[in-house]
Order: sequence, then structure tokens, then C-alpha cells
Amino acid sequence: MNDVFQALMLDDLGYGIVEKDRKKYRIPNLLVNEKAKIRFFNNGYGKVLEYIETSPERVKPVCPRFEDCGGCQLQHIDYQRQLELKTERIKNLLKKNNYDPALCLPIIGMKNPYFYRNKVQMVISEKNHKVMSGLYEENTHKIVNIDRCVIQDDKANEIIRTCRKLMQTQRIEPYDEDKKTGLIRHIFVRRSPVTEQILVALVTIREMFPGRNNFVKALRAAHPEITTIVQNINSRKTSIVLGDFDRILYGKGTIIDETLGKKFLISTQSFYQVNHKQTELVYQKALEFAKPKATDFLLELYCGVGTLALIFSDHVKQAVGVDISKEAIHDAIVNSKLNGARNVRFYASDAKDFMETYSNEDVTVDILLVDPPREGLDPEVVESIIRLKPKKIIYVSCNPDSLIRDIGPLLISGYGLKNIQPVDMFPHSYHVESVTLLSIK
Repeated sequence: MNDVFQALMLDDLGYGIVEKDRKKYRIPNLLVNEKAKIRFFNNGYGKVLEYIETSPERVKPVCPRFEDCGGCQLQHIDYQRQLELKTERIKNLLKKNNYDPALCLPIIGMKNPYFYRNKVQMVISEKNHKVMSGLYEENTHKIVNIDRCVIQDDKANEIIRTCRKLMQTQRIEPYDEDKKTGLIRHIFVRRSPVTEQILVALVTIREMFPGRNNFVKALRAAHPEITTIVQNINSRKTSIVLGDFDRILYGKGTIIDETLGKKFLISTQSFYQVNHKQTELVYQKALEFAKPKATDFLLELYCGVGTLALIFSDHVKQAVGVDISKEAIHDAIVNSKLNGARNVRFYASDAKDFMETYSNEDVTVDILLVDPPREGLDPEVVESIIRLKPKKIIYVSCNPDSLIRDIGPLLISGYGLKNIQPVDMFPHSYHVESVTLLSIK
């Protein structure tokens, strides 16, 4: 017989926390004060078997596979409450570290928080001789078949369904990790909501692709709106979707997107934000916080394909962008030429190595932009920033924990925390994007 348990709180990842035998368990799809019968697992997680009492904050998820799929964590929570929880997360971190929580502004949400992801990647598999596509079940390697993901671009959903049908009729097998048989591992789609250009990548285990021309011809016939098709070869045993080599099957292998009036060349390998509307809000907020002047010198670390540096280039005298990825810097240089930006330079370098040299030179940086990965800034980068003493720092973060950790030494060294603006870049997930302004006191 299963006892009834009550969630004590929600953690930062959206799990309900339940205590059993003095041990805390993380339960997906369980809200604060909800009571349920639960199956507990040895790994510290659990699963709701039956709800006894539910919360008024609970809503019916739009996606019928929400309880199985690991793509979303918060779809069972009213969207306005999701926004409140994300703002509270940052405010609680500020308070915990003795910073003023009022510096965190209310999060900017979306009017329509669905079908927003313009980059889509689905795992291809087979069950009972039927080709499927989907995402992994949470905390497992089990694939949940999804015909229409409600947070992904709907045209991409349609193209992936067509790819499945073509694989079925042309007898092209999905790759099976256990048996080491089959060919196609993933279908990858990028779509620009501005130019409406579409890139489709067929991710295969090997380069040899029998029937490749027939597949491409049939896919183009079904979707003449597709701009380019590539075959990406990923022969590694890895959970990473893309391999290093692309073979162009149709078109140029790239598409063009536009953000705040700037054009950007996008390939399969390009790091590029997945939510176009919210990305523009993030960049607009960065401009608003920085208040750039025509005499300013700007430095951007972790610049990717150069989006922020190029958007700022119209407002400053000179800009420099740095990224460890040679592919990203190649794209950034192409993008600077595409936009006629003659006052921007890009360098392929590790941020730590670049800053170690740069911070010892006699240079004045008026605005420093940083947009690091989830793990945040390397401690040596923070030390170099302190030595460099840029007048203003704009920190774009996708992880509140690493953000608050990183600004600590900067505040001690003489910077003042002015504002943090959260932006809901990833509705229905626990992720929180934010723009932070620090300046010399």
C-alpha cells in the first residue's frame, strides 16, 4: 500500500520536494502542498502514481506527452505563476547573498509561450517497424515519440513528420545504438522567423547514404520552402547531436536570419539563440543598460557568431569580440562583412587566455559584454576583468547560480550592481535568462 505524501516546496528545476524516512526526494509534476501517492526510486527521484489533492496553480498541459517527456518541466503550472517563480528564484539568490532583491526587475514573459524554438533537433528511432521521432524521457535514455512539440517551431514539426514518412516509405532505417544498425540518428531544423529561410540537417552515423538523392528530392517536393539541406555525419558514441562534418545536399548549407536590423549567417554548427522574440528583448535591454556612446570602446567575451558586438557596433567607436570556437569566429567575421561593420574585430581565443594578455595592456574598455555558457565565468577571467576595470559590465546569463557567484568578486572590487532584468527565453522550462548591469562606483 502506498502512503500519501505532500510536496514541501519546489526546487529551482521545478521538482516537488517530498520527505520520506528523513530523506528528500525530487518528484516531477508535483506542486507545493499537493498530496499524492508516490513511487520512490533509489536515485533520489520519484513518480506520482495518483493525485489525492491538487493545487489551484495546476493547469492541464497542452502537450499530451508532458508527463513522459523531459523537454519541459513547468507546463503543468499556470504561465503567470511560472514567471513569478523565475523572478523569485533570482530574488532569493540575491537575498541569500546579502544583495538587494529589489534590484531584480519583474521578468519579461511572452504573449504566446508556445512554438517559439527556431532550432529543433529530434531523435529518430523505430518501434514495431514504425519510424518515430522525439525527445528523451527525463533522467533516462528512453525516447518519447512526439508528433508535434508545442514549444518547437510548427513548420519544423511538420518537416520532421515528413522525414519520418519518407524514411518509412524509402526503407531508410533509424540508427539503433544498441544493435549498431541503421543510418539516421537525428533530424535537425533551423528556421528564421524573419526571412523564413529553413535549414534541414540529416544527422547520420556514417557518410554513405544509399538513396540520398531520392530522399532529398522527395523532401524538397513536399516542402519547397526549405532553403538548404545538409547531411551531418556524427559517428561518435555520444549524446551530442551534431558531428563535425557537413555535406551540402541542396542549397548553400547556410541560412540568413535578422535580429534588430542586423543580418546573421547561420549554419548547423552556429551558436544562435533559439527564441527570436525574446532574444531581441535581451539585446534591447543590453543596449538600454549600457547606454553606449559614439566614443566608447567595447569588448565582448563569448561572442559566438558576433550578434551582440555587431548590434552594438552602430553605437560605439570600436568593438572586439572573442570566442573559443574557430567556427563561431569564422561566422562572426562573415557576419561583420555582411553588415558592413568596419569597426568590429573578432578573435578566436579562450576568454581566459585573451583576458590574461589584454588586461595587462594599456587599454580602456568602456563596455564589457559577457555571455558565457551555463557554468559561467572562469575565476581567472573574473580576476582579469577586475584588473582591466571596464567602466560598465553587461552580463547576459542563462544560469542565475553562476551569475550570482561571478558578480560577488566584482562587487567586492568596487563595482555596483545596478539592475538584473530576467527574460523568459524558455517558457515551460526551468531555465532563466537575464541581463545584468554592473558599473564602477
